[in-house]
Amino acid sequence: MQHSFTWPRIVAEALRHVAHPAQVSAQPATWVPLATTLAAIDVARRPARSELRPPAFLHAHQHDPWLRIMATLDAWRGALLIEAVGTGKTWIALAVAAREGGALMAIVPAILRAQWADAAARAGIHLHLWTHERASRGTLPAVRPSLVIIDEAHRFRDPATRRTQTIAPWLVGRRTLLLTATPIVNRLADLITLLRLAVPEDSLTLDGIARLGDLECATEPPIALRRIVIRSATQPVALVDRRVTTLATEPAESLRASRAVAAIDALELSHLRPIRRLLTSVLLDAAASSDAAFQQALKRYRALLLQARDSGGATRAMLRRFAGEALDQLVFWPLISRDSAPGDLPLADIERVEQLLQLSTDDEGWLRSLIARSGDEIPTVCFSRHRATARALRIAFGDDAAWVTGAEAGIGPHRVPRDQVLAAFGPDRAHWNARRRAPRILIATDVAAEGLDLQSAGRIVHVDLPWTATRLEQREGRLLRLGQQHADVEVIVRIPAPAIEVALAPQARVRRKRRLAETWLDALQVEDRNIHASPTGPLVTAVTSTRAEDGELTIALERDGRTGVMTVVRPTTGDLASDFARAARTAISRCAVAESGSRALVARIHRLARSAAARRDGTSLQRLDRLLRFATASPTLGMRMIVADLVEGNDRELLRAETPDLPVLGAINARIVAMILRPMAPPGITP
Repeated sequence: MQHSFTWPRIVAEALRHVAHPAQVSAQPATWVPLATTLAAIDVARRPARSELRPPAFLHAHQHDPWLRIMATLDAWRGALLIEAVGTGKTWIALAVAAREGGALMAIVPAILRAQWADAAARAGIHLHLWTHERASRGTLPAVRPSLVIIDEAHRFRDPATRRTQTIAPWLVGRRTLLLTATPIVNRLADLITLLRLAVPEDSLTLDGIARLGDLECATEPPIALRRIVIRSATQPVALVDRRVTTLATEPAESLRASRAVAAIDALELSHLRPIRRLLTSVLLDAAASSDAAFQQALKRYRALLLQARDSGGATRAMLRRFAGEALDQLVFWPLISRDSAPGDLPLADIERVEQLLQLSTDDEGWLRSLIARSGDEIPTVCFSRHRATARALRIAFGDDAAWVTGAEAGIGPHRVPRDQVLAAFGPDRAHWNARRRAPRILIATDVAAEGLDLQSAGRIVHVDLPWTATRLEQREGRLLRLGQQHADVEVIVRIPAPAIEVALAPQARVRRKRRLAETWLDALQVEDRNIHASPTGPLVTAVTSTRAEDGELTIALERDGRTGVMTVVRPTTGDLASDFARAARTAISRCAVAESGSRALVARIHRLARSAAARRDGTSLQRLDRLLRFATASPTLGMRMIVADLVEGNDRELLRAETPDLPVLGAINARIVAMILRPMAPPGITP
């Protein structure tokens, strides 16, 4: 076996080691002013841009992100585009596809499939389309594309979901472009999972970040992330202003909320604190939306109690279904048993819930206020997370209101194809002729909060607050986007009643998550500016100091088109040439693959290789060599899943295993760009 910092190799029947792959060349240092050195470091840290000419159908503000994506795909075979909502990420992705050869695939939400098909046809690109929903059912496309585009990629942020587990292994070996304006929904782990879908774990080791997982411990976004995450600071001038107003809480609404909170406090829910917190949050969240949603949540809680009574306890799966995707983040589920746990839910709550369901709903107050605020002719979109609330809105606004939920769409009491309903609020509203008059109100659940073009609407209403700032941005992005037909857009926020805010704190939660996302997104923005070539040869600046400290050495590293800038400590020995080489080797040693796959799998491959060598079975040795390369390469998320499956298989299955081809990485060529010495300059050298 050969060994390098890339992966081990099986060569014939021998077990050998190869030399260190690093190639370090020390060049004479040139002493220059500090400003020159810092400028050289800045140039080396900037993300690469392609020299290709952008397609003609792109706007000027889309050129720079396109150039960065093309360079990133060539170097890393994956990229994450996180341009702001409404800036045309679809068209940037289509421009990338226009430069690719082979089959092209886009994986998009079902509700956006027609929109993507239309855009691809207008761009003259043949694009195979697949949906998130089909991936969630475990179905994969038969096409073997060279480039895969995933729109609304934040839906794949949880590696435990079926859609992610289906798509991640299939992406291995394919160039992947992820699109989302909201990569951080709840926590930094969301961003890390998305990166792991597209690029290997050691993608940023040349910049001193050994593993993508280390980003979760970062106090601030590292500059190196800009190499694989694309977000430009230049925004289109066509986006309109946003005017935010609130829907005041009336006394009747405050009373309704107080009664709901008191009713929830009277329930036992669970003696386990995490489960009680989860159930309380689900019920409070529904009560914040409407009495109709609260009643629906109580019915679901009653069904959960009856199911727990009949099955002997509430399982983790039952609780997660009850919570739904938005709220199951409240519990650290690995601490909750997967098996039935009798006694987790108090069956005495069944009778209490029955009594609460006998009470009538009281949503007239806030519905009346909302109708009054949106009584003009401005097309308005009302968003709610709860179907029961959306149903109450439909009844209140009457037969002229349009509506869209996850399962169906319509106008008033009549079902209408979803595309026709949405077109009434899209850019071609003036030509809409499905009915005599286009509807003025659109009531939508969050199924319509992603990717859709609703530029003819001039007002948006947050009927209830979502659990993340991400969802707020996605909702508003349906209107605040290129092509908006109004001078400004009014955003109406329905503030939760005081009792709900004290018990659930939805506004504080949204603000906290928004601060986290904005901190990282703002730090990842890159100005579109010209890049000048870095000066040749190392540039050294000596900073006079009375203390004998170690120096800091900044090194630029290159490997197969990938670049990085790493700062290392240089011991003060006075021998600059040897210090250069020593510090460069130290930096390169950090670039060894940080994760070598499953040790058990590698041990089995070694054992099978020795057996194949004894039999002179060259075919098996070649297959095992390929498998060893795969198992010890720095993994993507999909590679981890494939390796986990291989570990579960027997030896016969292992010998028959087919793994995707991976590019073979070459040696690391280190070039020192700049160096700042802390001690006084050596005698005879003038800074």
